[in-house]
Amino acid sequence: MTPSSLNSDPQDPGIESDLLTTIGTRALTSLIAIGADIVGLVDQNGVLQRLHYRNRELDVYGLDRHVGKRLRDCVTSESVPKIDAMLDPSSLQRPRRGYQVNHGASGQPDLPVAYTPHVVAGFPFTIIVGREMRQQMVEQQRLVDAQIAMEADYRELRQAEARYRTVFRLSETAHVVLDGERRTVLEANAAAGQLLSVSVAALTGKPVRDLFRKQDRDRLADAIGEARHSGEPVMLAGLEATKGCAIDARLQAYREYGTTNLIMSLSATRDPATAGAQSAGPVEFNLDLLPEAALATDRSGAILAANALFLDLIHAPTHNQVLGRNASTWIGKTALELNVLLARVADERKISGFASALTDSHGEEQSVSVSARFHPASETVQFLLIPVAGSDKPALQPQATQEQAEGFASLVGKVPLKELIRESLDVVEKICIEAALDQTNNNRASAAEMLGLSRQSLYIKLRRYGLENYRPGS
Repeated sequence: MTPSSLNSDPQDPGIESDLLTTIGTRALTSLIAIGADIVGLVDQNGVLQRLHYRNRELDVYGLDRHVGKRLRDCVTSESVPKIDAMLDPSSLQRPRRGYQVNHGASGQPDLPVAYTPHVVAGFPFTIIVGREMRQQMVEQQRLVDAQIAMEADYRELRQAEARYRTVFRLSETAHVVLDGERRTVLEANAAAGQLLSVSVAALTGKPVRDLFRKQDRDRLADAIGEARHSGEPVMLAGLEATKGCAIDARLQAYREYGTTNLIMSLSATRDPATAGAQSAGPVEFNLDLLPEAALATDRSGAILAANALFLDLIHAPTHNQVLGRNASTWIGKTALELNVLLARVADERKISGFASALTDSHGEEQSVSVSARFHPASETVQFLLIPVAGSDKPALQPQATQEQAEGFASLVGKVPLKELIRESLDVVEKICIEAALDQTNNNRASAAEMLGLSRQSLYIKLRRYGLENYRPGS
């Protein structure tokens, strides 16, 4: 039975009185509560005469103790005006979703209830039908918490963006951000504008090739393509800007929303007289005059210059694919081997006949004899590489082993012991894999069984040491 059924015959108000007399107020509230969470009867003085609910979880709120009290005294202070408005017979407009009020309880959170009043002519009580909203309040609180967390994350993101943008703008190093597809300037800092003698606003959206003279544009385009596809930094020396200044550039690719863009770091060329030469760099002589493959590096192994014979030896088409990269990319079985060589040449100033290996751009490996000289004034190292005749693969010779041992000893105190041990284990592991392949006549399954490895582990190690195309006796 619903409140509307109580008003089925407005011409005979005695029906309601007879009904109330017949079933009683307790049975009436129980019937109405079948379709509601809470049902109450409030008299004309606002006193709650009857209250019924079926959910026993609401017992903790002590709703039964509200019977006999004014309904306005059974809710929290901020809900009192809503109770007064709900029971006011002169109220013409009522909320469609009812009046949301809170019942307080000691030691418990407030119980939110949305009450809808129903008044029937001739009926002595106002029927209040309530819908408890605890679950809705929980969901609303979760929504509020999620919104607060999202706003906090967004605020932190904006602060970080502002912080890094400030660092980018105030940096003394000239940086230009390039669109990798269109090859236009996305953003540039003040240092870049000052170096290129162009306003930052004029740089944005401008094709990067227009910033340099025509003779350097093809070289710049090749470097951009190489940086995007190799993922390694690419150095360009001696670019000539349209304003006439000589500039060195470093190109580094990065991913941004599924596209590959670039950061171009610019600096003024130290020696404009030699800028643009392929063998330019802080070296004391022209490497192209030497009859063997030669290159010059800084103390960390970064290549500053290389001659054409070195490019032929590693099968590199242009200087752009070499300059700025570490020489350990091609020289030595491991990165530590070059560190050994650099440490020795820094102490002894000159080394000759150092047995090593050179891996070209196609992954092929051959034995080389390395001679090196250190220039204290420019802090550069010049290398001369001579292929060892009669063998494309370096052999483990006693002399080479002794030199490597001395090199490892010279790194004690300069390189952490863990790194020394790790690199030495890599050398031993590669030698063992080669020996197993030799003994099994390149049968990968037998070699894996001999080494106590799974085939998958062996293939991973073969790729790691560049042995995928290894052939016994090669």
